[in-house]
Amino acid sequence: MFKFLETYKVVYEELNFTVAAEKLFISQPTVSTQIHKLEEIVGAPLFVRNGRTEMSPTESGKLFYIQCKEMLELWEDSIHEVQSLKGILRTTCKIGASHTIAVHYLPAILKDIQEQFPLVDFEVYLSNSEDVLKKVETRMWDFGFIEAALTTTELERVPFLKDELVVAGKKEETLWLIREKGSGIHHFTMDYFDTYNIQPQQKMIIESNEMIIKLLEKGIGKTLISKQAVGTIPFESLKEPLERELYLIKPKQQNKVLQQVVEAFFNALNK
Repeated sequence: MFKFLETYKVVYEELNFTVAAEKLFISQPTVSTQIHKLEEIVGAPLFVRNGRTEMSPTESGKLFYIQCKEMLELWEDSIHEVQSLKGILRTTCKIGASHTIAVHYLPAILKDIQEQFPLVDFEVYLSNSEDVLKKVETRMWDFGFIEAALTTTELERVPFLKDELVVAGKKEETLWLIREKGSGIHHFTMDYFDTYNIQPQQKMIIESNEMIIKLLEKGIGKTLISKQAVGTIPFESLKEPLERELYLIKPKQQNKVLQQVVEAFFNALNK
């Protein structure tokens, strides 16, 4: 049964039987057979097939993925408990972080965290706040950090730090550089425009903080951005300082190792 669950997890994440088969080192027909048998056991279709290659999860499939991850985590936790008795415990921890947190906050603590957990292999992924939330909710990532107060019933959301936002770039610039919808800073930018009745003459939507910084360094455009990111770029603080909460998000239940890792990250960032 655990082989079926592992197969389902990979198929759900890849949405492609052939790619899943390659990752699992089994044949594509074997993957198809295991998913079909799993659907028979569950009593509901888990995927909608659209032609030979395209597929998407059903509502039952989305729910089962979360339960599948929980069952696999429980199994792994049990194995870890046994291995820990022999001193060979090892695990992988996948972390998602929004741009500002990933670039300006995590690098300062990752070395110390790694030293605290020498038997944990860390994988750090950078994305916007909305995407981080979705991937932690579906257990693709173990926990994450976001820059917007996004609502969630599946996860715990804990503020750990306040981050000041400033207007960076030349004051006379009319071109506004704006992060995409789904990013934490996009929400604050729209609120800033409304509060100060700003109607940009020109605007450019950019999915990368790094690209925005490069444009600002060349004297192109202006933007609302974390004070942590401005470096040598000219900036102006707002008359009424604008601060946003930064949040740690995590599942309500995790294995013991991940609980310890989350606590270590929270304590390091909250100093």
